[in-house]
Amino acid sequence: MFKSKNISITVVLLIVITIATACSNQNSGTDIIDVTWQWAELVENEPASQSIVPTPKNYTLLFNADETMNIQADCNMVSGSYKVEGNSLTLELGPSTIAFCGEESLDVMFTGFLNKVESFVIENDQMVLNLKNNAGKMTFNR
Repeated sequence: MFKSKNISITVVLLIVITIATACSNQNSGTDIIDVTWQWAELVENEPASQSIVPTPKNYTLLFNADETMNIQADCNMVSGSYKVEGNSLTLELGPSTIAFCGEESLDVMFTGFLNKVESFVIENDQMVLNLKNNAGKMTFNR
C-alpha cells in the first residue's frame, strides 16, 4: 500500500512538471512588447529560398503595449496595429510615408510580407513571424 501511494505522488508530480514546462514554452503577447525587432532573415517556401537581410537596423518592428506598432521600412515609417491571441498574430499596417528608398531597398517587400503574417514564436532572443498559407517565415533579432 505504501508503494502505491509513492507511485501516485510521483505520477502527479511528473504531470505537474510537464504542464508547467509546456506552459512556460508558450508565447505570451507581452514577450514582443517594447522591443525593437530587427529583420534578419527571410525564408520563402515557394520557390524555396533563404535570404539574409543586409541592413537589419533599417527594417524594424516595435510593438507598443496599447496594441499599436511602429515600423521602419528602410527610409519609410509605417504605423499600424496588431492583435495577439495565443500564438496568432494579426498585423494591420496603417499610414506610411512613401519615399523612394533606392533600387536596393527591401521596403516594399518588407511591408508586403508583414501583411501576410499569421502567427509568431519567440525562440531564444529571436521572434519568428510565420506567413499565411505556409509561404515562409521572417526572423527578427532583438
